[in-house]
Amino acid sequence: MSTLRTNALEGVDAKNSITIVAGAGNITTTNVQEGLAKVWCQFDGTASTPSFADSFNGSGITDNGTGDFTVSFTNDMGNGNYATSIDCTYFAFIQQPSTTVAGSCRFGTSTEDATRQDRTGTCYINFGDLA
Repeated sequence: MSTLRTNALEGVDAKNSITIVAGAGNITTTNVQEGLAKVWCQFDGTASTPSFADSFNGSGITDNGTGDFTVSFTNDMGNGNYATSIDCTYFAFIQQPSTTVAGSCRFGTSTEDATRQDRTGTCYINFGDLA
């Protein structure tokens, strides 16, 4: 049996590319085709300086104030028209007017009565086309 070793395989366009990243003693393959999550992260919004507990394609979190966060992406989306899902211990929502742009998404977290509040177990995920 033959072994092919490479750092990247390039498709006809970005939607068909595969990036191979060396992990801790193993190989992780990421396929950037449509239908797969392009960004995800989990963090504690109550921390004085929130940081990712774990993430994929997230470059950082900005704490804009109580219950107001921006997740920035390592690799930008093709535009701001991507699907986003946010979850936390109570409620989460996209800020209005819309702040989903190619390189980040701003969103809020709140209590049941819509009072802005930093929340633990905040999770963010999006689906769409990478730039």
